[in-house]
Amino acid sequence: MNDELVVTGISKQFSGVKAVSDVSFTVKPGEVHGLVGPNGAGKSTALGILSGFIPPDAGSITYRDRELVGAVPDNLVRAGIARTFQEPSPVAGLTVLENVLTGLHIQGRAGTLRAAVRSPLLRKEERLLKKEALDLLASVGLADRASADAGDLSFGELRYLEVIRCLGTGATMLLLDEPAAGMGKTETQRLTALIDEVRSQGRGVLLVDHDMGFIFSLCDAITVMNAGRVIADGTPHEIENSKTVREAYLGGSAEKPGPGGLSTGGLNSGGLSTSGLSTGRPEGA
Repeated sequence: MNDELVVTGISKQFSGVKAVSDVSFTVKPGEVHGLVGPNGAGKSTALGILSGFIPPDAGSITYRDRELVGAVPDNLVRAGIARTFQEPSPVAGLTVLENVLTGLHIQGRAGTLRAAVRSPLLRKEERLLKKEALDLLASVGLADRASADAGDLSFGELRYLEVIRCLGTGATMLLLDEPAAGMGKTETQRLTALIDEVRSQGRGVLLVDHDMGFIFSLCDAITVMNAGRVIADGTPHEIENSKTVREAYLGGSAEKPGPGGLSTGGLNSGGLSTSGLSTGRPEGA
């Protein structure tokens, strides 16, 4: 069985405008793969296609030897692929713990009849799922907020909740849409540790984010899009030193970056700020 998420030649037009054109890349198990690009590059459309919310006009998406084009989001989750969204959306009126359990429910095996009669198997299953939910909350420092209304969480805490709810589905391939947006340094460090743990478990992660320091510090491979197309694909070191990427981000300036490389300041008005970047990785990593 091939545990790679293989994207081949996906394309999508809206009113004659090509939002995504012949995009291909592969996300491997146990790898964090970045998908980046200036504003309007087509990242969000590509992610919408991969998660079943936008039907492509052409192309193929395979995972575990299954063709996934045409699959609805629920079926993709059952196939092992789950995503987060830019805007966290907890289930209103539920506690933090109950929100995590909404993701875990897909792992349930008790069945309708046992649920109706509250069988011993169902009660055992509920205890196990609750323990798993509390463990997930503890991994991001939210165990003490388990009984709080999810609507009372801070923006950063809601982002954690979005990620661990995704993990709770048992997904082996995660699509994370700007999970660090709006987070402070400490929150981002905790999120980085969580994604590192996910990678160590052999799960694949497709990471879309505008924080280039976050991307470069985490990713094993990076795909860069611009104007709906892939313009570069490689290691962080290769992307950092790519003339094509510099031209796309810096408005045509192809000068080689200084010792700091591209900036961690994130995408600014569709391009990278130019204050310099240290990736925290050895050359060639």
